[in-house]
Amino acid sequence: MTSKLRASLQLSILSLLSAFLLFQVQPLISKFILPWFGGSPGVWTTCMLFFQVVLFAGYAYAHGLTRLPIRWQAIIHSTLIVGALICLPISPSESWKPTGEEDPATRILLLLLATVGLPYFVLSSTSPLVQVWFSRAVPGGRPWRLYALSNIGSLAALLSYPFLIEPRLDVTGQTWIWSGAFLVFVMLSFLGVWSDRVEKSESNSGEQENRIDSNPTRRWHRLLWVALPAVASLLLLAATNHVCQDVAVIPFLWVVPLSLYLVTFIICFEHERWYVPALWAVLAMGLIFAAAGYHALPTGHKLKYTGELAVCFSATFLGCLVCHGELVRFKPSSSKLTEFYLLMSAGGALGGLFVSVIAPQIFTTYLEWPMALLITFLIAGVVMMRSIFAIQKRWLKLALGFVIGVLTVPAVFLMKGWGFTVTERLERVRNFYGTLSIEQEWDTETGEEYLQLYHGGIVHGRQNLGEANRQEPVSYYGRHTGIGRAIESFKASPDARIGVVGMGAATVACYGLKGHTMRFYEINPEIVRFAKNRFTYLSDMEKRGGKMEIVVGDARLALDREPPQNFDVLLLDAFSGDSVPVHLLTREAFVIYQRHMKPGGIIAVHVTNRYLSLAPIIRQIAADIGMKTTRIETDTEGDHDITDYVLVTNNQPFLDANPNESPWEEPELELPNSPIWTDRRHNLFEILEKN
Repeated sequence: MTSKLRASLQLSILSLLSAFLLFQVQPLISKFILPWFGGSPGVWTTCMLFFQVVLFAGYAYAHGLTRLPIRWQAIIHSTLIVGALICLPISPSESWKPTGEEDPATRILLLLLATVGLPYFVLSSTSPLVQVWFSRAVPGGRPWRLYALSNIGSLAALLSYPFLIEPRLDVTGQTWIWSGAFLVFVMLSFLGVWSDRVEKSESNSGEQENRIDSNPTRRWHRLLWVALPAVASLLLLAATNHVCQDVAVIPFLWVVPLSLYLVTFIICFEHERWYVPALWAVLAMGLIFAAAGYHALPTGHKLKYTGELAVCFSATFLGCLVCHGELVRFKPSSSKLTEFYLLMSAGGALGGLFVSVIAPQIFTTYLEWPMALLITFLIAGVVMMRSIFAIQKRWLKLALGFVIGVLTVPAVFLMKGWGFTVTERLERVRNFYGTLSIEQEWDTETGEEYLQLYHGGIVHGRQNLGEANRQEPVSYYGRHTGIGRAIESFKASPDARIGVVGMGAATVACYGLKGHTMRFYEINPEIVRFAKNRFTYLSDMEKRGGKMEIVVGDARLALDREPPQNFDVLLLDAFSGDSVPVHLLTREAFVIYQRHMKPGGIIAVHVTNRYLSLAPIIRQIAADIGMKTTRIETDTEGDHDITDYVLVTNNQPFLDANPNESPWEEPELELPNSPIWTDRRHNLFEILEKN
């Protein structure tokens, strides 16, 4: 084997492994800490911001390092590798769990910096360094293909996680295996560092760089190296936020758009022939337009969640493909390789910074999604027009330009109307935990006023403010529902104590009577403010002589720290979009709940969901901890919505009086075949509804 072939093979393996570890750690560590921060999509976007910023720092380090003498490059990088090795294993300490009083985004960033910061930094610097080493070891070779190869490693990491790693290993085991693979990376890195030093003298390296550096780079090229990756990053993270809000915060829905994002890098950087501007631009414009407008379809033609995911992810893929294809068209000679990657990573970090930090401060809705679609649509339109102007036949050029212009202008106005027209609400707020709004409605027949609380596009509470009905539980909490029956069974108890995880509009306060205590756990302080100031359920309960207690913070962490609360009923109703945070549905969580229940108490789990089949999971956990269940489903009726409750209790009289009930068919009684959910092992992908 020749020295060039040996160096090429060695550096290719190192490039693949570093990229694999780089992208495997992202869903791994994000899932590890997700339960600590309320299961919010903000956990993933904050983690992505961290990874993008550290990636930029790694590229900046690589750019600066390659300007030093080769001997010093070897010494400095070897020292950094040893420092990263000392940080293993990467499992976050329990001391990083939040107390509920700190800013969650800041806490996440500090946690990541302390646990995976240095190893991730070293991995981030590897791709550009390997390409520099390749340029020295294989003069005249194509280092850009190593970037495509590294993206294949990244893609393999992301796709293997939800299908191979997550279902088979708990998160602690995942961190140990990752740490072991990092040791292999360290050995290959040392080999690469010292081989580069031995094989190439500084003078030869300088001659090589001087020879290649004859290709001029204009200032606007550098601007594009930042702007195009920024738009692609904006589109990626906005799409992830968009789908996670209304489906579920699960690694599968994180890795799919990120995987598609990486595929576009592979296509564009492997060889210029794969990027055909006119073809990809026209496809991108069509899918982006569809993604912006599918919500405007008539009610009877609404897409199912699989259709929504297909449209959104396809638009993200094609939009990123156009951005990255144009980026590659303006890539420099290999002498400016590290500068190119530095500016490209800066663009990615800017996109992440906008979605994670700036957008929540300036928008009250997820406006970055329609914004990203519109910007990408316009970029694709420019690419399309440029391709048309390159046509030699003037009549064809004019005809196609006219057609594209006629279609594009109204499309832009339609997209602007669909995405930027915000429905008028009494109040809108947005923070780390999502978007909230209050809607006012009037019943035209009775003249009564209604208030509705929305989390994203999901109703999380409703109240009829008419004097005769404002103290009646509506929406998901009617007296005929699972929670209604559970609380009503303790109605005669003079000192009934009820715990509520997830306040919403505080509708269950309707059940609070004189002498009763309701203790609410709510992670989002804006929810508490709305429940107190916009709805009257809490104040009406206090007027009846009931007592209210409010704990702001993650319910599970709070319950774990508290002495036994002796609840008669504990309602689990902490939704994020349309999904219950997983950390409230593990065996460890139910052991905590069990400790807080009186003998004969009832844990009511609200599992109403369009996408996830949660009831079998609850039944399995209940059986494992020695408790019984009954499942109560109800249909829409008047002011009451469809509900699905699983009631966990050993209260036999209650179980006898409330057997499994459904207006459609007998509820499924068999336990799932999958392993019981624990803090370290759970997989929402297994219970996604397939219809």
